[in-house]
Amino acid sequence: MSVSTNLAVSYHQQDTDYYCGAACAQMVLDSIGAGLLDQDDLYADNHSHSTIDSGVNWATAPDGLQWTLNDRRPAGFGNYFALFALDTEDALSRKLCWTIHHYGVAPVALVYGWAHWITVRGYTCSAHPATSGDNSYSIDSFDVNNPWPPTPSFYTPSLAPPPLHSGSDGCGGGGVDRGIADEHITYATWQADYMDAVPGGHWSGKFVAVCDPEPPSERGGARQAPRARESDGRELLSAKRAASLAMKGLERHGLMERKEWARGLKDARAEEPLLVQRLDRLDSYYYLVPLARRKDTAALVSVDARFGDYRQSALLPRARHGRAFISADEAYKLIVGRRIDLGEDRGRVLARKEVVCRCAHLVWRPCRESLSPYYPFYLFAIGAHRLYVRVDGAVFSSLTLGMKGI
Repeated sequence: MSVSTNLAVSYHQQDTDYYCGAACAQMVLDSIGAGLLDQDDLYADNHSHSTIDSGVNWATAPDGLQWTLNDRRPAGFGNYFALFALDTEDALSRKLCWTIHHYGVAPVALVYGWAHWITVRGYTCSAHPATSGDNSYSIDSFDVNNPWPPTPSFYTPSLAPPPLHSGSDGCGGGGVDRGIADEHITYATWQADYMDAVPGGHWSGKFVAVCDPEPPSERGGARQAPRARESDGRELLSAKRAASLAMKGLERHGLMERKEWARGLKDARAEEPLLVQRLDRLDSYYYLVPLARRKDTAALVSVDARFGDYRQSALLPRARHGRAFISADEAYKLIVGRRIDLGEDRGRVLARKEVVCRCAHLVWRPCRESLSPYYPFYLFAIGAHRLYVRVDGAVFSSLTLGMKGI
């Protein structure tokens, strides 16, 4: 029998494509009574107090985020936020669980190496941690608030500057430009795809989060028993099989027993899954399975395309009218006949319909243009040049790598 804790942390998007630390600080501080503080001010604090790792061009470094959370915490908040850079992912993940369980506060974790900050607001475990050093329980999954993508006005300035955030600001509203407020990630996916060690600088080789001030657990601890996989991985699963496994995964992890999920997915059916290739992982693929109620997308479920493992899912709090993503044909029409700027003074290329090559599946990797696996790209080639059309219709001639705390 598993146990869960899921804190009430209102979701808000980041106002720019490098404000993830500011958005996480905004969410956490609001949840402990500080109110909805301005992201510009929070980013200025994060960035100006990111001083330990001066040789790395951080947007929000760990010490800067810690400083801001402590400086802006309300007077009635009796604890303080501590920065933990630990040797193992297991030890850090247990710090996340203890912070949520004992202090009732959502920690903020650095994921994709040093690329991005997300707020961890809940967990499911075999038992609640008894102390900060408890390593006797096994972790099943985490619930997170990922502040990416940026608010719509960042990509379309004509929409005017982002409004002041509020309880009705539209963040997490379910559209591809409104973020996803309710994400569930299995612990296996958390270990494999999110919690990577920092690759360089002061915190090189460490797993980093801003958590509670108590000591972490000892290294090691209970692990979940390995599950039998649905396939041996020699061939990719069929889309039909992936859709079936998506529904089974939701049931196995108890999501259909949660009030919000049960209400949101009542009478939902699986639509045609989309195959996505990880560009930064060898021979790694996943399916995105949209779940629809009538003609509205209600949730997205990710299933490993080789082995059939349920990976993660996202409940859209307000059903999106129509499909979750643009189609491959719609993506093609966005570029064909257009002159695309290749960036870095490389000129422009005309996307002639006779020479545009279309990849048969979608692609994704953590990059500035997408910091969520729910926002992959359609890939097109014109000779040696690649064009990426994100599932919300944004077009890019390259993907930006090497981000640090954005």
